[in-house]
Amino acid sequence: MNNSMINKVSETLNKNVLQQNPSANVEKSERLVSLGAGAFLALKGLTNVFSHPWLAIAELGIGGSLLYRGVTGYCAVKEKLENELDSSVHVPQSAMPTEAY
Repeated sequence: MNNSMINKVSETLNKNVLQQNPSANVEKSERLVSLGAGAFLALKGLTNVFSHPWLAIAELGIGGSLLYRGVTGYCAVKEKLENELDSSVHVPQSAMPTEAY
């Protein structure tokens, strides 16, 4: 590939696909990985529709979810996990060891 084609793809991703979303909780690198994996799984699911229909349904569902995550930048699962970690049980400071061995 020449650099002009790479630059065009990069500009398209940055301007159109990876737009800023106020409710986004997924970083840019995660979004790119989600887009790639989602496109791969969705395409794989389309090719398996007639040979393995149940597998194709699963691949299309997961691939579509990853594509949605990549395009919007929002992941409900990640938000739920972050909220649970924030509200996890608080350990009092007195229960922590004061010296490292």
